[in-house]
This record gives sequence, structure tokens and C-alpha cells, in this order.
Amino acid sequence: MTVRAARGEVSSSGLEAGGSPPAKNPGLVLLPDMSESPGYPTLAAVSRNPTFDNRRVPFDSGRDTLAVAMRVCFVVNSVKTQRPTYTTAHLAFAAHRRGHEVALVSVDDFSHGGERIVFGDIVRVAGKQPDATAFVRALVGSSALCEHARLNDFDVIFLRNNPHVTNGAGIRFNPAIEFGRRLKQEGVMVVNDPDGLLRAGSKMYLAGFPVEIRPRTLTTRSPERVRAFLRELDGPAVIKPLYGYGGQNVFFVARGESANLEQIISAVQSEGYLIVQEYLPAAEKGDKRVLMVGGVPLQAGGRVAAYRRVHPKDDMRNNMHLGAVRRACKLGARERGVCDLIRPRLIADGLYFVGVDIVGDKILEINVFAPGGINNMNELYGIDLGDAAIADLERKVRLRGAYHEPVPPHVFMRG
Repeated sequence: MTVRAARGEVSSSGLEAGGSPPAKNPGLVLLPDMSESPGYPTLAAVSRNPTFDNRRVPFDSGRDTLAVAMRVCFVVNSVKTQRPTYTTAHLAFAAHRRGHEVALVSVDDFSHGGERIVFGDIVRVAGKQPDATAFVRALVGSSALCEHARLNDFDVIFLRNNPHVTNGAGIRFNPAIEFGRRLKQEGVMVVNDPDGLLRAGSKMYLAGFPVEIRPRTLTTRSPERVRAFLRELDGPAVIKPLYGYGGQNVFFVARGESANLEQIISAVQSEGYLIVQEYLPAAEKGDKRVLMVGGVPLQAGGRVAAYRRVHPKDDMRNNMHLGAVRRACKLGARERGVCDLIRPRLIADGLYFVGVDIVGDKILEINVFAPGGINNMNELYGIDLGDAAIADLERKVRLRGAYHEPVPPHVFMRG
């Protein structure tokens, strides 16, 4: 693979266009070895593996954007069902507009043989497209370019599929995690980190955060413990499935309610473990969806990537597809404090692009598989968050290109 740069051509072997190796930079320091984390290759293994070439690109600390084109592939539930309003479409189009090679692959279109190569039936658009609508039209239309390609040759694999939609097993069987692990082990930058997705895939992930930013919560399958928790709580609560998504099977239980409690527990328990969560009074005014990139709230045009979702009068769920309305908002000091507190955990787990739902100074959920909201915020504020997110991704790849040593790619995704 050869990429064109503002300062000449660089091949995937790290040699400049003239064939001579780049000069050694004595000022570079090797990043710490993260190999003790599960699923991470050791630096020794990286050195032995020719696919870990760091995909050498020129580094210029004075530039705002990458000097070379990235190869980025987005993994989605289905390429054919993409819409211009989807956050994935905004991200993919932003990368396309910024001159990168962009492909999408459906999660059911991977293959892996006896070698260390992961293949995918990728789809690309033909020619330059003026906006996200035209990009998606070209992507799903007859002019789209389809190819059985080596995913190992991409600089970034962006996992954006929602496993809860494609199969009943949810994250317990998510092909993107398994194939993503193989690609990470072979030196490809995979976001979000496959092992981080596995850890964060259920609502129990919140239990690993400081107690002061979590609602009081019980996870159980015991109806008796549910009733005991509600008595101890002595207030309203929400009951929902541990592995639920999109507001499905979410029930509000008023203080002291008993008439429908057995039916509610039975309905939710049929899906497995359930969560009983303290209902926060501030939720009456909705919640705030915050998009975070690299452990900090994403920003564009001086605006933070946050908006308020307000539920309908006859429903307490703030999901947009269930009738909630969007409202412009600012991120206050308390919400910023919550983001600060969750940053170390997100970075440690390699969760680069997430959506955090906040009420007051409490986290309700952290969405890690396919967090959305870019279209809503772009329209509310007249900004381009997809462009800002891709610019940060460029920075990660550019930093990786500064290192001549074989540094595992996931290290550069942390912060």
C-alpha cells in the first residue's frame, strides 16, 4: 500500500519514495507496553509480525489535519439499510469529504481462513459526493463498488454495528467482536476496542464507575429481591432488561405500586437478568446525550456535542425513535464533572467513541456499539460533528506514524 503525503510518498513498509529508510528520531519515546491487558499482543509479538508496520505516515506536529489519506472501514449491521441521518453515515461522509478511502462492510460479510487475514465484502462509493444524502444514495445504489478485500490492509476499522438488532443473542454473539480481535492482533487500529465492547455491552458496566454518579441499582433474577429493593428504595423506580436496548421492555414503577408489579417482573425476567434502578426526579425534564471521543466530550464550532432528549407526556422513555423531542442545551459543570470521572475507565477499556446519557449528575447509560445523535446536534447547532470526529481520528493515525518502533495500534486510541 502506498499513500500520498504532502511531503512525498510513503509505502506501508515505512520507506520513503526514494527507497531510503526514514531518519531515526532520537526524540521519540516508546509508549508503555499495554500487553498485559486481555487480548493485546505483546511488543515482542508485534516485532515478529510483519503486519505491524505502524503504517508509517509523515508526522508534522504543526498540521491540523493528516497529511496522508487513511483507509477507513465502517462495520455496520447492513450496508443496504444505511440512511443519511445515521451517525455512521455522517462519519463516513466526513472521512470521504476529507479525502480518505472509505468503505463499509456488513457484519455478516466477514471471512477468516487458516491465515491471519480477515476478509470482508466491502462497499465503496464511486466518485466524490457532495453531501451525506448523496453519499448514502451512491453507497446503496447500483453504482456502488463492491469488492472482497483484505481488512488487514485498512488503517482503521470502526465497529458501528448494533448486535442487539441483528440477533436475539445480542452481544453474547457479536461477530464484529471476534473478527475485530483478529484485526487488532494483526496491527489494525480497531475502534471501539473489541474487548472493551464486550466489557461494556451490558448495563452492569455502570457498576464499575464511582457510586456518586450512579443511580441506586439492583441487578437480579429474583422477584423477592426486586420487591425488597423497592421497599428499601421507598420511591419510584425503573425496571428494564440487563441486555435491553432502545427503550424496549422498560417499565416505570411508582412508589408503593403493587398492582402490576408481578406482571412487569415476569415480562422483563423472561429476557434474563433484569435491572431495578432508582428513578431520578430530574428525568422529568429529559436526559442529555453527550458524545465523547477519546474520553472527552466531542466539540465543533465552539459547541459541545450534547443535546437534551425530552420524552412524550405519556411516556417516561427519552428514546428519539419512541417520540422524544430534541432540545438544544449546554453542558453544565455537574455534567462535565461526570464526564471527567468516567474518562479513565473509558480510556482504559479502549472505548473511543461513546454516547453517555446523563440526568443531573448521574449516568443512566453508556452507549458503546453504535451511539447516535450527530444528525440531531448538527441540525440544532449548525455544526459538523462528523468532521470533528474524523479530524481526531486523523490525529491518532498521525501520532502512530511518528513512531518507528512497532507500537501496538490500540495504544494510540487511548486519549
